[in-house]
Amino acid sequence: MTGPGRTLYVSDLDDTLLGADGALSAAARSTLTRLLSTGTQFTVATARSPLTTRRALGDLPLSLPFVAYSGATAAHPEDLRPLWWEHFDARALKPLVGAALAAGVTPLVFWLDGEDDRVSWVRGAETSGVDAFLESRQGDPRLAPVDGWDEVDHETGFFVSIRGEYPVVRRLSRMIRAISWGTGCSLALAGSRESGVGVLDVTAVSATKGSGVRRLAEDHGFTRIVAFGDGANDLPLFAEADESYATAGASDEVKAAATAVLDDREDAVVHFLAEQAARAEV
Repeated sequence: MTGPGRTLYVSDLDDTLLGADGALSAAARSTLTRLLSTGTQFTVATARSPLTTRRALGDLPLSLPFVAYSGATAAHPEDLRPLWWEHFDARALKPLVGAALAAGVTPLVFWLDGEDDRVSWVRGAETSGVDAFLESRQGDPRLAPVDGWDEVDHETGFFVSIRGEYPVVRRLSRMIRAISWGTGCSLALAGSRESGVGVLDVTAVSATKGSGVRRLAEDHGFTRIVAFGDGANDLPLFAEADESYATAGASDEVKAAATAVLDDREDAVVHFLAEQAARAEV
């Protein structure tokens, strides 16, 4: 998208809009609420689910839908009604699960059970990555452990998260990219050797933050996109944006893809938005 016109600002959540504690600071919430009330067109694009996105944003008065599950869906900001779902080809999901299991990692598979999104894993086969995910989501109504993968509807799978030791997950990512069915998937690897933890999020090839935001922009008449992010799954978003800004703590790959890098102030994205709004008023 190029040229002057209506601008959509869109931000990743974790380690971009949200602080290190995974929350929106009081100052950021107050400023964003004011900006939204005075015309700034803003939304988020995240790997989180609609439910955990809404919880993280709290009462922030978004009027635009937000992109969730890294582009597999978008949701209405109030009732979380999904606008679409981008599913895996069922032929891609089975080998993806098999590859993770062969690497010794239990995947988390997200799928639709009727109209409800579920996240499943094989009961009794939890690995450290699964345990960490479950610990952070106690009471989440999506949790649906299964006794075997045949209980998951492979036709409605839309997101897989593979969590484990970074070298293992990185090798698995490279292997998936190297074989033919991997071309039907979008992969985003996060983590580092230093942290020791790797997270590989996988969606259908048609489901990325970039494709989801482009779809929103077209549906709502925006002609420019300005994006903010820090991780590998933000690269497709940056590719769609007219301007893109990496956080100070972003990976080198993301910084290289960005128009510019934000300063290291707390709530740098919100400061940027406020400064843009102030310039527009002059």
